[in-house]
Amino acid sequence: MNYRIYIRNTSLIVLASVISFSSCRREPVLAPGTEQVCFDEQVMPIIQSYCTMSDCHGSGGESLQLLSYDDVKAIIKPGYPNKSKLYNVITAKGLVLTSMPPKSKTQLTTQQINLITIWILQGAEHTTCVPANCDSVNVTYSSTIAPVIENYCTGCHSGGNPGGGIVLQDYTTVAAAVASGRLSGSIKQLPGYSSMPKNGNKLSDCTIAQITKWINDGTPNN
Repeated sequence: MNYRIYIRNTSLIVLASVISFSSCRREPVLAPGTEQVCFDEQVMPIIQSYCTMSDCHGSGGESLQLLSYDDVKAIIKPGYPNKSKLYNVITAKGLVLTSMPPKSKTQLTTQQINLITIWILQGAEHTTCVPANCDSVNVTYSSTIAPVIENYCTGCHSGGNPGGGIVLQDYTTVAAAVASGRLSGSIKQLPGYSSMPKNGNKLSDCTIAQITKWINDGTPNN
């Protein structure tokens, strides 16, 4: 069974199922008006968090490293998700031995997979986006902090062997990291702290300001 899939913004919508005896999968189709996905701000953080942790595709001598745009582009066929190795392994969902991340690790969310899919369909270019403005006043955990943690941190800091022994996968664990001072010190890359995100660029000044505002407000679960 194949699916004709349209992508609107970052949501995959199955419009109709098509029964076919062909072994080929239909490529997803972009809906008109789909927003541009930014590689540097949206795709690469997911790769760094979920794929470049220790013993995976980081700087530990692995045969396949995913530390830069060129590394990621090498396993992509622009415009064709089904012909792209990255897409196939993140959508395998444990059906094959090469599914990624490994089943022992936290899996990508549907939203994250959709972003990568859209990026491939849009040509897999090295896009970057600079926000027109930074709202560091109206900051909430659910809409501001949680998405940053999910894309930049959860892949490494979750599962049975989290990086540095620190778990960052829900409000309780994030608040605990704040209370210890380790979250703020790491994202600001202060002396005496492990610089985070690991294997990636420092968070933007805007993002750090938003996290700092949330911490100064008492880390509300809002």
